[in-house]
Order: sequence, then structure tokens, then C-alpha cells
Amino acid sequence: MTRRPAFWLWAVMCLLGLWIALGAMEAQIGEFPAGALTGLVLLTPVLAAGVWALRRLHPVRPRPLGYALIAVAWGGLAAFGTALPANAAFQAIIAKTAGPEFNADWGASIAAPVDEELLKLAGVAVLALMAPRAVRGPLDGWGYGALAGFGFQIAENFLYVLNTIVLTGGTQDANAAFFTFGGRVIGGAWWSHWAMTAVGGAGLGCLLGRASRGTAALACASVVLAMALHAWWDSPLLPGAALLPVKGLPILLAAVVAYRLARRHYLARFRRAAREETARGVLVPGEDRVLAFRKWRRKERWDVPGGEPRRLLSRLRTAELDLLEDGFGGLEPDPRAADRLRAEIAVLRRRLEAARAGPVPPGTGTAPPGTAPPGTAPPRAVSPDAAPPGSARPDAARPDAARPDSA
Repeated sequence: MTRRPAFWLWAVMCLLGLWIALGAMEAQIGEFPAGALTGLVLLTPVLAAGVWALRRLHPVRPRPLGYALIAVAWGGLAAFGTALPANAAFQAIIAKTAGPEFNADWGASIAAPVDEELLKLAGVAVLALMAPRAVRGPLDGWGYGALAGFGFQIAENFLYVLNTIVLTGGTQDANAAFFTFGGRVIGGAWWSHWAMTAVGGAGLGCLLGRASRGTAALACASVVLAMALHAWWDSPLLPGAALLPVKGLPILLAAVVAYRLARRHYLARFRRAAREETARGVLVPGEDRVLAFRKWRRKERWDVPGGEPRRLLSRLRTAELDLLEDGFGGLEPDPRAADRLRAEIAVLRRRLEAARAGPVPPGTGTAPPGTAPPGTAPPRAVSPDAAPPGSARPDAARPDAARPDSA
């Protein structure tokens, strides 16, 4: 990854954004260190919890932590820092052309959606250039867009902590931090930057996963929708804290609908790829259902002895998931990756069966092919209607009765 120019673009932009942001907030941090520290202490666990939750929203397996942190860092450093002078310049143009009063009312709702949404979504594109396997469709675009927006949201909340301290006269630093935390995190985090950028990221993920006229039009429409949602939130319409839920509900609803559509699209392709690989003999019948649910894979691991068998099972499932996702698209598809993964799966399966069987007891000789040594259970294939090893058999554990894909 470090050999790619996109990585150095990401690093330089993050450093530039950090330098600009610190320059804009340095005086306030130095003047009100207690309030700044209180805001940092309050926002740090929120950042950790948000990254964990957004990673887990993937229906099959969590997004890689490294990719998630790259998107968050872009939003919180590169996008946030560079948006400060961009918004100031844009609003200065609006003030000169339409007048100061118009800019005071509508400047933020015109400038911020254009500058901030484009800067945040650039993080999804940069990640795709850094790691072409990271963004393969609308679900990946939604997830990394949400993470970039969430990083921006945390950085902006810290700036609002400092601004609230100044607006209250600088006499109650900690109280201002708690007030901002309650209003912007507890009250307004549900429909903030993460939701807006997730909507735009879903369309951009379609384009990055498979470029065509249709996906290009969809990407443009989603970016425009994200800007419109941002403009609606920043507009002077429906003022007052009591109406914030009414104002924010369309933003949250758009993010949820985009997620559900992207999730359905992903699972349809996942199941189709699983059926094809089962027909090829690469997957054992029934493995597609185990692979589709994190909960069942966790139960399966506990049914396998610790040590080498459990490590081999984890590697086998990872390789199978990589194979099923290989044909989803991306900027740099590898035509040889599927054959390489199929060969790796075959090797891992043989090693896992040997590790499960264990060593042959002395004096028993060599067991005939396809038989297990005395005292050991032969490797079991998962039937299509059976629960994974180690899980219960009631109907509630079956995927058509309960779907624990959100676990």
C-alpha cells in the first residue's frame, strides 16, 4: 500500500488538514485547556464506539480495521482541516455577491454541502486507489463513506466545544463541553455527517466497483442527494432544538434506505457466488449458510479443538470469503485470484481434516483412505438443512427462521 501514490496523497492531506485545523484552534486550546481536555475525553470513547459500530454493520464480516481507520483519519483530518478555509472562501464569495444578510442566513447551507461532501467522499476514492480490494460495491462505499463522515463529525464536534466556550464568555469551560456533547452527540449524532456521506458513498461505491454509464449516473445522483440533505440540515428552516428530530429524520431515513438496498445487493451477489462455488465442488454443501453469518462461524470455531485445527479453520473460512467476494468488482480485478484462492482452499481443507483426525495410534497401521482413526470422529460435512457444528438444531437457529447476520 505504501508504494502507491494514493497512500502518500492520503498522508500529505491528513498532515495538511491537521496543520490547518490546529492553526485555527490553537489559540482557543491554549486559552481554555480544561474545556479542550474535557471535550477530548468525552469525544474519544464516542469515536471508538462509532468506528466499532460502523465496522460491524457489514452483514458477513467486519470491515478491516486498517481501512476503517484510513477513512476516519481522512474525514477527521484531511477533509475537516481543508474544509475550514474552503468554507470561509466560499461564504466570502456569497457575501459579496448576495449580501451579508443572505450569507448569514443561507451561506452555510450553500457552501458547506458542496465543500464538505466532496472532501469527505474523496476519502472513499483515495482508499479505493490505495487498496483496490477495499471498495467493490455500494455496501463498501456506504460503509467507508459513513466512517469518513463520522471522523469529520467528531472533529467538528471538538471545534464546537471550543466555540461554545467562547460564546459563553470563557467562564465555564467544562460545562460548555458537556453542553456541546449533549446537544451534538446525544441529540444530533443520529443524522449528522456520517449519514449524509454514507448516502453519497453508496453511489460512489457502485461506480468504483463497476464503472458504467448507469453507475456513473447513480453516483452523481447520490452525491447530489447527500449535498441536498446537508443543505437541508444547515438551512434556517425549522429552527429550534425542539424541531431537530423532525429536521434530522429525513437524513437518517435516507441513510437507512441506502444501507438496506446496498446490503440486499451484496447478499444477492454473495449467495449467487456461493451457489456457483458449491456447484464447482470448492465449497461443501451447506457451507454457504455458515459463511453468511458471523454468529454461526463463531459457534463453529468453538466446536473445533484449539490450536492448529482452529487456526486452520479460521484461515479456510477467510479464504472462502475472499473467493466469494473476488468477483464483486473493484478498480484492479485480478483474473488469477479466483484460481489461486480455490487451490488454497483445497490445501487448507486437507490440512484441517488431517489436524482434526489427529495422529494415528501406534500399532494400528495406516487407516484406509476416507476412514478416521479409531477413537476419533471423522470430519463432518455440513448438510444444507443442518446447523453448523456446535450450534443448536431448533428451527430458531435456522437462517430461514432467524437471521443473526447483524450480530
